[in-house]
Amino acid sequence: MKNKYIEKLIELENLLKVHDWYYAMSDDNYWYKKGRRQYERIWELMDELNKNNYSTMAENLYDKYKK
Repeated sequence: MKNKYIEKLIELENLLKVHDWYYAMSDDNYWYKKGRRQYERIWELMDELNKNNYSTMAENLYDKYKK
Protein backbone atom coordinates (compact mmCIF):
# COMPACT_ATOMS: atom_id res chain seq x y z
CA MET A 1 0.00 0.00 0.00
CA LYS A 2 1.33 3.40 -0.97
CA ASN A 3 1.83 6.12 1.58
CA LYS A 4 -1.03 8.64 1.27
CA TYR A 5 1.47 11.47 0.87
CA ILE A 6 3.17 9.71 -2.02
CA GLU A 7 -0.26 9.54 -3.65
CA LYS A 8 -0.68 13.27 -3.01
CA LEU A 9 2.72 13.94 -4.61
CA ILE A 10 1.57 11.99 -7.67
CA GLU A 11 -1.67 13.99 -7.77
CA LEU A 12 0.31 17.22 -7.42
CA GLU A 13 2.61 16.30 -10.30
CA ASN A 14 -0.35 15.39 -12.52
CA LEU A 15 -2.03 18.73 -11.76
CA LEU A 16 1.18 20.67 -12.36
CA LYS A 17 1.67 18.97 -15.73
CA VAL A 18 -1.72 20.07 -17.08
CA HIS A 19 -2.20 23.37 -15.24
CA ASP A 20 -2.84 26.46 -17.39
CA TRP A 21 -0.24 28.78 -15.89
CA TYR A 22 -1.68 31.74 -17.79
CA TYR A 23 -5.33 31.28 -16.74
CA ALA A 24 -5.39 34.70 -15.07
CA MET A 25 -4.99 36.38 -18.46
CA SER A 26 -7.97 34.60 -20.00
CA ASP A 27 -10.82 36.69 -21.39
CA ASP A 28 -13.11 33.68 -21.05
CA ASN A 29 -14.57 33.28 -17.56
CA TYR A 30 -14.88 29.50 -17.99
CA TRP A 31 -11.12 29.06 -18.48
CA TYR A 32 -10.33 31.53 -15.72
CA LYS A 33 -12.49 29.64 -13.21
CA LYS A 34 -11.08 26.29 -14.30
CA GLY A 35 -7.52 27.57 -13.93
CA ARG A 36 -8.32 29.11 -10.57
CA ARG A 37 -9.76 25.82 -9.24
CA GLN A 38 -6.63 23.98 -10.38
CA TYR A 39 -4.43 26.63 -8.77
CA GLU A 40 -6.32 26.34 -5.47
CA ARG A 41 -6.04 22.53 -5.48
CA ILE A 42 -2.32 22.75 -6.22
CA TRP A 43 -1.84 25.00 -3.20
CA GLU A 44 -4.02 22.82 -0.98
CA LEU A 45 -1.77 19.89 -1.82
CA MET A 46 1.40 21.97 -1.39
CA ASP A 47 0.22 23.13 2.03
CA GLU A 48 -0.68 19.63 3.19
CA LEU A 49 2.60 18.18 1.93
CA ASN A 50 4.59 21.02 3.55
CA LYS A 51 2.92 20.31 6.89
CA ASN A 52 3.85 16.64 6.68
CA ASN A 53 7.57 16.86 5.89
CA TYR A 54 7.24 16.52 2.12
CA SER A 55 7.98 20.16 1.42
CA THR A 56 11.23 19.59 -0.47
CA MET A 57 9.67 17.05 -2.80
CA ALA A 58 6.58 19.22 -3.36
CA GLU A 59 8.65 22.35 -4.01
CA ASN A 60 10.92 20.49 -6.42
CA LEU A 61 7.87 19.36 -8.40
CA TYR A 62 6.45 22.88 -8.39
CA ASP A 63 9.74 24.35 -9.59
CA LYS A 64 9.99 21.74 -12.32
CA TYR A 65 6.62 22.65 -13.89
CA LYS A 66 6.00 26.31 -13.09
CA LYS A 67 6.16 28.74 -15.98
